[in-house]
Amino acid sequence: MDFIPFSDEALRIAANLAQRHDAWVDAIRRLEALPSSMFFAPKEGHPQYLTVKRRPGDVGTTQGVRSEATEKRLGDFLAERAAAQAAVEETGKALAEIVVLYRRLKLPQAMPKPARILRELDIAGLLGDSLMLVGTNAFAAYEIEAGCRFTRGLDETEDFDLAWCRGAQIALSASSDRPVGSPLMKVLKTVDASFRINERKPYQAVDKTGYEVELLVAPSLFRTLSREEVFLPMAIFEEQEWLLKGRPVRHVVASRDNRSCPIFAPDPRWMALHKLWLAEKPERDAKKRPKDLAQGNLLLDAVSRNMRIAYPLDTDFVLDLPEELRPHFDRWASVRGFVPAKPGTAPMR
Repeated sequence: MDFIPFSDEALRIAANLAQRHDAWVDAIRRLEALPSSMFFAPKEGHPQYLTVKRRPGDVGTTQGVRSEATEKRLGDFLAERAAAQAAVEETGKALAEIVVLYRRLKLPQAMPKPARILRELDIAGLLGDSLMLVGTNAFAAYEIEAGCRFTRGLDETEDFDLAWCRGAQIALSASSDRPVGSPLMKVLKTVDASFRINERKPYQAVDKTGYEVELLVAPSLFRTLSREEVFLPMAIFEEQEWLLKGRPVRHVVASRDNRSCPIFAPDPRWMALHKLWLAEKPERDAKKRPKDLAQGNLLLDAVSRNMRIAYPLDTDFVLDLPEELRPHFDRWASVRGFVPAKPGTAPMR
């Protein structure tokens, strides 16, 4: 049996985990939006100026001499910061409690390092806005979406692939403006300061342990990359365009170090067919092809069984497939006796 259904209780806990994670992230964002500090300090011979530091290490800017107005501003800031800190603590505690219940039910889990990267990307507002998770690490979200555990094809991987989605129709934000600097590297440095660009593979960052993070970019989205981007993705991967189609999946799972792990991943139909195509790509590492084939078939099976309402494999979908992917779908459907139905009707088997 390739699929083991989750109980209603398990799915309820998974939904609650996502809600509590989002509340925690919102609380952190509110706190981080505040100045790091505000205080009165002497300047230019005057005994008291209100000084504001936006970030730790800033020189700070003066906002006027001490007065009733500046004292009120300082008091308001201190009260707002205290409330924001309390919200982070309270939502963090509630999140930790639901993670324990989630793991007790043996729901899909993420490895600690990718989970931390994804949390930081989410807090920074990049996950779903500019970046999405692709590859094996994304399958935990597909399991939650399908409401069942996949019993094969999910061997752990030591690499971590992210696809750029800024400016694509699937992105959570409609913004297509170029960001400043290298958003991904900035986040990676907060996770581990040893991350650096691999000189042999400039589309990849690696840390002191050898953990690899790759940035993949569809040719149509190079226009939305930062002009100062330190990653140098290859512009030849036309297949990345397929992962920008359909409707992405967004779920939160737990990590093995008892933290939350948000996942924003491509439409499972397109991910599955992308995997099947990779399994026959001549340049693909031969050792990865069997896994690609198994994962592609498994994910299409899961879609046809458990996700067909949200992700229909109907005639409209099939007719929209590019010529490179149509043979892979036809082969999968032929083996399983699957006949795509018209939109809104059940498929034939």
